[in-house]
Amino acid sequence: MEGDSIHRVAQRLGAALLDKRIERAEAPSPRSPLHHRAGELEGRVLERAEARGKHLLAHFSGGLVLHTHLGVNGRWRISTTGDSPYGSPWLLFASGRVVASQTGGQILRLVSESRARNDPGLMQLGPDPLRQGFDAVEAAQRFRIAGAGREVGDALLDQRIVAGIGNAIRNEACFRAGINPWRRVEDLSAEEAERLIRENEAVMRISLRSGRRPRSVYRATRAACPRCGGRIRSRGQGDANRSAYWCPSCQT
Repeated sequence: MEGDSIHRVAQRLGAALLDKRIERAEAPSPRSPLHHRAGELEGRVLERAEARGKHLLAHFSGGLVLHTHLGVNGRWRISTTGDSPYGSPWLLFASGRVVASQTGGQILRLVSESRARNDPGLMQLGPDPLRQGFDAVEAAQRFRIAGAGREVGDALLDQRIVAGIGNAIRNEACFRAGINPWRRVEDLSAEEAERLIRENEAVMRISLRSGRRPRSVYRATRAACPRCGGRIRSRGQGDANRSAYWCPSCQT
């Protein structure tokens, strides 16, 4: 899951459960890291739900924080009609007819507010384009410095530089900015870096607002470039070998 999706989950969770007392909490799947701790949420009130990049933090009364990271396969489901989730979720909590459940993912834990506040993994995250106060100019400068020595597309996926950008977002943003993902970060001008960061923010905001990401080149190797009609190329990039999609004619 990419950052825009997590911000959407945080919004939905807040809209459905903010200031409500949790009446039921359980983790029926034996695979769940919270199999024996989910009951600690019962009786608590959801005070705030926020996204930090690809991380979701739900703050409950009594100083307890639910920290999740969905990774590639994790899923949240929020029902306002009392519907029970399918299968055995890793976590379920409910208030009235609102049922929130999560299955899978990389991180699922309950921690204190102080531990969440001082968590090394969260502290090293870069600025999040969807959080209040995001400064695109400052983020672009950070990108040029911290990403030096790497390819543009690879550096965009580094959550320590800018948080929340995933593979779909970075491919569309590079296309919209007209920047080839295989260029070296240090070869970008300040104007190009800022344009690239702003396009990443734009793609994420469009997705957050509409529920759908712009899609021009991502997974479009059998389609023509919507700008020039040329062939979209695709190749694995970086240590994780995430697929980069680009138009060699439109992205320089």
